[in-house]
Amino acid sequence: MANPFSTMHHSLDSILSILRKPENLAIHGVKELLQIYEHAKENKNKSETSGDSRRHPFIVLEGLDGSGKSTVGSKFAKKINGRKWQTPPESIRHLRSLTDENRVLFSTYYSLGNYIAALEVQVALKDAPVVMDRYWHSTTAFGIAQAVQDSADLQEIPPRGDQVYCWPEDLFKPDVCIFLDVDESVRLQRLSRRKEFTAQEDLLKSSSEFRNNVISAYKNMSDPEVAFVNGNNSFETECEELYAVVKPFLKV
Repeated sequence: MANPFSTMHHSLDSILSILRKPENLAIHGVKELLQIYEHAKENKNKSETSGDSRRHPFIVLEGLDGSGKSTVGSKFAKKINGRKWQTPPESIRHLRSLTDENRVLFSTYYSLGNYIAALEVQVALKDAPVVMDRYWHSTTAFGIAQAVQDSADLQEIPPRGDQVYCWPEDLFKPDVCIFLDVDESVRLQRLSRRKEFTAQEDLLKSSSEFRNNVISAYKNMSDPEVAFVNGNNSFETECEELYAVVKPFLKV
């Protein structure tokens, strides 16, 4: 049986080797994506020559669509005088059409987006804390659940401790990762005003198995583990709960 997780990446080299194949370089947007990565790497290297070794905390917020993480993330970043970031980062969001009907580029686009965001964030952390909306945990949890969904042979996600959950050695780690856990009824209510949904978002709504596999994959993550916080409360209350988790990492 072919490896159902073959499109999931645990190193930068594995991503770049795919994007640099002649047949992929010929696809409109791929060269620009690689140029943006090189530019981010150059900026990060320049920042390291400044001699300033200060670093503020790097906080990642995860959650299903409709969990409120984007709203809470913005409010929380303001509360701690930090900056809000996201994956895919703004620098490559105009290239999201690369993911249309191309499973390989879908995976590599989001995976390289994590590395680009990591480079950008390391520069920003010299000045302020960063709150990131989604990161590697998200790419991996959804990738695992999608692999199970698409496979006729795979019946369940890998157990905790499987290497698929191992953080890439060459990817910048967050200080803390928090998952906003919400009841499905609350999540759907928050999504009720949204008009357009991706195929994966539709699957989250229609398949409890897919949804539960995503959440279980998050729970299986380690180093860094994912802290679960009740996301059913008001956004103000959630910010207070986030602060309690993050406070040990803040310079207060």
